[in-house]
Amino acid sequence: MRKAKTEVSNQRFIGLQWKSFLWLSMLLLCLSSAFYALNYHSLIAQFNAQRESEVRSLRHHIRGLFTGTSDRLIRLGGALASMSDLGRALASKDQDKISTFVANYSSLRYELDVRRLDIYTTEAGYDLIRSWLPSDEKLPDDYLRNAMEKVKEGEKPFTLLYCQPLCLLHAFVPILSEGKNVGVISLGQSIADFIIDFHLITGADIALAVPADTSGAGTLSGWGMRVPALTDPPKLTALLKHISEIYHNPLELEDGQLIEWRNSSYDVHHLALDKIIPGQQGFIILISDVSKRLHDIQHALNQAMLATAGGLVAAELMLLYLIRVPLRRLGRFALTLPLLAEGAYDQARDKFSAHRNSVRFRDEIDFLYDSAVTLSHQLEQNSDALDMKNKELAEERDFIQGLLASAQVLVITQTRSGIIRIGNDFAAHLIGYHPSQLQGLKFVDLIADTDSKHEVVDKLEALCNNGQRRMEHELEMLCRNGELRRVIWVHTPLHEEYTDGTAVLSVGLDVTERVRAESRMRWLANHDPLTSLVNRHRFIEDLTHTYDEVTRTAATAALLVFDLDHFKEVNDTSGHAAGDALLCMIADELRSRARTSDIIARLGGDEFAILMPQTDSYGAETFAKQLNDRWSDAPFIFGEKRYKVGASIGIALLPEHGANIHEVMANADLAMYEAKRAGRSRARVFAYEHKQGEAIKQNVYWKDVLTQAIAKDHLFFDFQPVVDAKTGETVYCEALLRLRMANGRIALPGEFMPAAERAGLNYDLDYYVVKTVLHLLLTDSEKRLSVNLSTAALNDSGWTKMLEQAVQNQYLSPDRVIFEITETAVIADMEKARQITEEVISLGFSFAVDDFGAGFSSLYYLKHLPVAYVKIDRSLIKNLVNNKEDYAFVRAITTMIHAYGKKVVCVGVENAATLELLRDMGIDLLQGFHIGQPGEDANYTLTEALPKWSRG
Repeated sequence: MRKAKTEVSNQRFIGLQWKSFLWLSMLLLCLSSAFYALNYHSLIAQFNAQRESEVRSLRHHIRGLFTGTSDRLIRLGGALASMSDLGRALASKDQDKISTFVANYSSLRYELDVRRLDIYTTEAGYDLIRSWLPSDEKLPDDYLRNAMEKVKEGEKPFTLLYCQPLCLLHAFVPILSEGKNVGVISLGQSIADFIIDFHLITGADIALAVPADTSGAGTLSGWGMRVPALTDPPKLTALLKHISEIYHNPLELEDGQLIEWRNSSYDVHHLALDKIIPGQQGFIILISDVSKRLHDIQHALNQAMLATAGGLVAAELMLLYLIRVPLRRLGRFALTLPLLAEGAYDQARDKFSAHRNSVRFRDEIDFLYDSAVTLSHQLEQNSDALDMKNKELAEERDFIQGLLASAQVLVITQTRSGIIRIGNDFAAHLIGYHPSQLQGLKFVDLIADTDSKHEVVDKLEALCNNGQRRMEHELEMLCRNGELRRVIWVHTPLHEEYTDGTAVLSVGLDVTERVRAESRMRWLANHDPLTSLVNRHRFIEDLTHTYDEVTRTAATAALLVFDLDHFKEVNDTSGHAAGDALLCMIADELRSRARTSDIIARLGGDEFAILMPQTDSYGAETFAKQLNDRWSDAPFIFGEKRYKVGASIGIALLPEHGANIHEVMANADLAMYEAKRAGRSRARVFAYEHKQGEAIKQNVYWKDVLTQAIAKDHLFFDFQPVVDAKTGETVYCEALLRLRMANGRIALPGEFMPAAERAGLNYDLDYYVVKTVLHLLLTDSEKRLSVNLSTAALNDSGWTKMLEQAVQNQYLSPDRVIFEITETAVIADMEKARQITEEVISLGFSFAVDDFGAGFSSLYYLKHLPVAYVKIDRSLIKNLVNNKEDYAFVRAITTMIHAYGKKVVCVGVENAATLELLRDMGIDLLQGFHIGQPGEDANYTLTEALPKWSRG
């Protein structure tokens, strides 16, 4: 308020009476100027119209003079030829009669103003018989010949103007005798007389201009013309030279030009001679002195200006008197009004009352003062109410601004036509603009898909015009830096349109990371993240489809199962990085050599498979042999070490080697083991006698070992800690199953679990594991463990009875046990898995999804299975520091898992750099060799590792 008052005080003040006086004065001045301009244009128009009329009259008069003189000469020539019997004399060549004729009519030269008279015969080339013309006035031969030919051809008179040295108008009249043209009589008259008559009659000056002779001498050298005849030569000669210097072409004078010369004004016009005498070169210049007329016009305008100025002064004085008195009262009123703005209502009312008119007759200004007093009372009341309302609005504004600033959603307002008016900071930052730069942009211009723009425009128009309550859609938005962001928009029409056109409120949620994570997970559901080959799940689907097709069409296909030789040696000597590099190299080699129709998969570990449609055993063996030959010639090099590469390849044909895909896969495995037994780096096609060999012995061997281990407690646990990412404290330990062999060797699950599955011992092992873990927890109240379950545990709920008894009878706290299940176990029978997990969770136990990201990795299972933890597979964690894609994927799925209210466990933390990245990412729990090695001590703590969490 104070700032606005300061700005107003700094402006110049001009009273209303002076403003009114100035504006009305300007109006009167404009009206006077308009009157003067109209008067001027009217006088000039009259002058131009009068001059145009006069010029038409002058042109008509000069034509009449030339035409009349020409007609008189022609009639005179005809009369002379007929009256004197001249034709008969010419026909008989009577020279005496011709001489007598010339002598008798010699007085015509003076009486009829005839300058010359010639008689020509038509014989022998138009010979001149008699003439009054002096020798120096003889017509040129070409002129004479042209005239005679025209008279002879047309047998009618011909007129010619010739100015050398004098300007004579010649009339050539045919002489007839007995209907035959026997000669021509030529009469010539000077035009000087009728030019003088023209000047005397019209008062205008005239000049005749004809082409200059060959010498180039002439009065108007700029035009190439000379002037043989003109009125008032002393004055007009200089004027014509001046005109020829201004207008280089006399045709420019045809429409008339007003020329100022020597303090006089002349109206000059041009008339071509050929318009009077056909074929005649030259022109006539009409000159009129219009100085007096223009002077009279200017004098009249000056008189009008003086009269207008006098009237304007008188009107101004009267106007000033009329507006000064009432506007003085308005001025006092205006000086008092600011008191209302300042809140000085009592002081304003006193001044309004003092300035009221005390006379009997009141006017509008008195009513204005009364209204101002009433208004002051109302403003005082409204001011108090407004202060209270402003306080409430300020609180609401602060709340809304804080909400817009802190909310991680896009909020914009737009007009009916889609023009953005306001955007919050989050929206501007996400799209790449400053908030002020968003204003004025079109909402649809931010949409990446061109086809979607028209659809959005139509929907927004329908939202504003058809009374819809809301409109929702999901689109890709094009950021300023070219990045695409996926946003879910909800548009709501406002109750009323604001003054700036705002009619729609749009709120957007950025789901880019979710979409990317889902896309990545859909890809991972069917692919191996390390080699980008299809995984076991997808390969089984493709194998099933191909098996059904070859069974239906009686075609054939080959299944090749690979197991890399010496892969463990590469891992043990050069580390997992070397092993991963070898797996990628093998995958690239398989892709480059396989056909487009072949399907390549990594089944797990160092095991690969290729499904080759339309291939027999010979083609499959040839392909396998070429692969091993290629690998034997190109050893694998990692660092400074070289490794021999080869693969044991088992081949099974579809549908020849199995009644179903499981049998075909098993038979391909048996053929692969036969290849290993035969010396590795070779291929074998399955033969049914293989089933009676080593594979059966191995299955029988492991079945016997596992049966005795369960009975004699040869199975035990190693424990690996899982710690809180923020504090480093151990939250629980994972119980890792181990098998102690008879010779003292410790076998890991990867060695005996496949055989247990083939032997049908999975459920027995799960039952044993759950029973052992419950016993450990009941004997040690401090322990908190997680344990892995196989697919069999989610297909048979018999083992859950132990949990119910432990909780109810032995008072086991169920939050001390976490059961880890794999995605494979879930998708085997989704409905059965849901029933068993819900039954166990109802007792208070928790579940975790293990190896998330290595298999199907669908958020569908996270959403529909009540799991509390999600363990991200080690394959995504081990290269987190150097692989940006893995980092982005882990970050994205972490966000989504947290959105479902579940905790994230990262497995495979093997160095400090990975640890720091995961902590910064917001991971909940960590597990790995850098955290703690697996051991038999279930009370493992991290006292020595706590400095890793020095940042708190």
